This record gives sequence, C-alpha cells and structure tokens, in this order.
Amino acid sequence: MSYIRRPMKRVALRGRLTRPWWRWRFHEFGDGAILYRPDWVFGPQLMTVGRNTMIFHGTWLSVERVAWEAATDPVLRIGAGVGIRPYCTISAAESIVIEDHVVLSAFSTVVDSDHTFVRGEPSVLRGPLATNPIRIGRGTWVGERVAVLRGSDIGERCIIGANSVVRGRIPDNSIAVGAPARVVGTTEPE
Repeated sequence: MSYIRRPMKRVALRGRLTRPWWRWRFHEFGDGAILYRPDWVFGPQLMTVGRNTMIFHGTWLSVERVAWEAATDPVLRIGAGVGIRPYCTISAAESIVIEDHVVLSAFSTVVDSDHTFVRGEPSVLRGPLATNPIRIGRGTWVGERVAVLRGSDIGERCIIGANSVVRGRIPDNSIAVGAPARVVGTTEPE
C-alpha cells in the first residue's frame, strides 16, 4: 500500500532493480543513481552518470553517431547529485558536461550541435553537423522548457529562467532570462 501512496518509493525500487543493467551499458553509472523509464538512450558507452543522480521518465539521452568514431572518452558527462526532470532531451555530438548538483527542469533541451546546409543537401538532416561543447556549472538551476544550444558555457550557481534560449557564456552566480538569455540579476546574497 505504501508504494501506491508514495510514488517516489516505486521510483527508488525500480532504480535499485535496474541499476545493474545501466552499469553494464554506461561507461560509468554511479552508486545511488536512478535512470527512471527513459524514452531513449543512444550511445550509453560514451556517457557517465554520477552518484545519487536522478533522471526522470521520458528523458532522451543521446551521443550522436559522429562521436562514436571520434571519441574514446565519454562525450556526455552528468555529475553527482544532478536532478533531470521529466521529458528532457540531451544530445551530445562533441561534449556536454553537466556538473554536480545541477537541476534541469522538465521539457528542457541541451544540444551541442546544429545541422547545416554546408554541402548543399536538399535536407538539413543530410548535411554535416556544426558542434561546440556545452558546460552547465555546478549548482545551476535550468528552468522549465529552456533550450541550451551549442557553445553554451553556463557558470556555477546560476538560475536560467523558464522558456529561455541560452547560447554563449553566462557568468557564475547569474540570473539569466529571455531569448537569447541575458543576465538580469545575481544569485549572490545581498
């Protein structure tokens, strides 16, 4: 009866049961980490997940095929104590680092590549990728439905407002909002 009234107990139980499977598939999968009913996991051999990280249902984790030939070390690194809420998309073609204690709110997207028309292909999906690494600093909170685009470097202890689009550098201790995201305040105590 307690599993019905307390759904997080079900999540924790399922996490304990599936952890050996994820440890076998991922480059590294930390103690206490839970990957709960993801929609897609592509290239887990090039992903690391830190200890006590919680990744909720509906999430899409992908290391793109272009990285499979080029990379020997993990391309997608998720730190310890990270919380990734439902229905997030994280797609790495070069490098995505999500440092410890980051919270990525629901429906957010982190993608380090763009499709291009460089070769004149009739579809953008057939053109080569343009890539730049992404870093989301320790303790940062990324609001709901945020897009973090290639080349973004978000500092430590930042807050990125809901529905923002990040491309470029956000300094430590910043509050940033908008499309494109601009710094509007600080998280440092007054």
